Amino acid sequence: MKKITLSMVVIFGLVACSSSNDETVSVARDGQPANEVVEYVWHSKGENYNEDNFALVVDKWNDLIDAQDYNMNGANILTPHVEVEGYDFIWVMLWPSMDARNAAWDDWMTNVDSEWQDAIKGIMSFNLNNVFAFKPTVMRNASVPNQTNSFENEFNFCNFNEGFGSSDLELFQEEFSNFLDKTEERDGPDGFWYVMMDPLFEGTAEAPLNDYLWLSLWTDMEEKITGYENYASSELPAKADKFSTCRRVSFSGKAIR
Repeated sequence: MKKITLSMVVIFGLVACSSSNDETVSVARDGQPANEVVEYVWHSKGENYNEDNFALVVDKWNDLIDAQDYNMNGANILTPHVEVEGYDFIWVMLWPSMDARNAAWDDWMTNVDSEWQDAIKGIMSFNLNNVFAFKPTVMRNASVPNQTNSFENEFNFCNFNEGFGSSDLELFQEEFSNFLDKTEERDGPDGFWYVMMDPLFEGTAEAPLNDYLWLSLWTDMEEKITGYENYASSELPAKADKFSTCRRVSFSGKAIR
């Protein structure tokens, strides 16, 4: 597989720091290994894109994955809530290891890509310069696992303010965990969970990586709105703004595999 490039850094400014928690993202299906790699592939819509044609290419893609018997945990589609320069949606692939990811890509480019390009022609396109892999670390699991194929997804791209660092983030995470525990005691469990994402590629002087990437997930928009209302009523937003500055990018998500 080609070397992962840094085009995404130019637009998003991704992360460099690592989490101390060793727990990795787990998948809903019993018996599957944890996701050691989450990969994002930017896609643009073509002139023949519509929901019916997209559904057809998703089915085609799953058939091809099954036929090649790749070691893959699953896949999602992320659609931004606002227009983002550079892509229309993101195709997400979940892998149990980088070896599994590399082996699948090598085989795909040799044996499958030509057929796939014919299938998606005029419907959608992607550039292999916009393929990015990360190692996820779960910081809190959902108390009520999402049993649907849809979800809400929000990336927080963050830099530490002057004089602050990773110890301040860790302290905030402890306070945030206590806040979530108390909220659940009062309101009952919900489907919120969050993950720290470490890039499996390097930054450059022209496109430096941010200090950390915080990925939050909810079952649906209603749950997200309620969660933010609870959060806003606490002292946590002011504490978060004191030690770091973040930019949010929100998506609706749908599982396709």
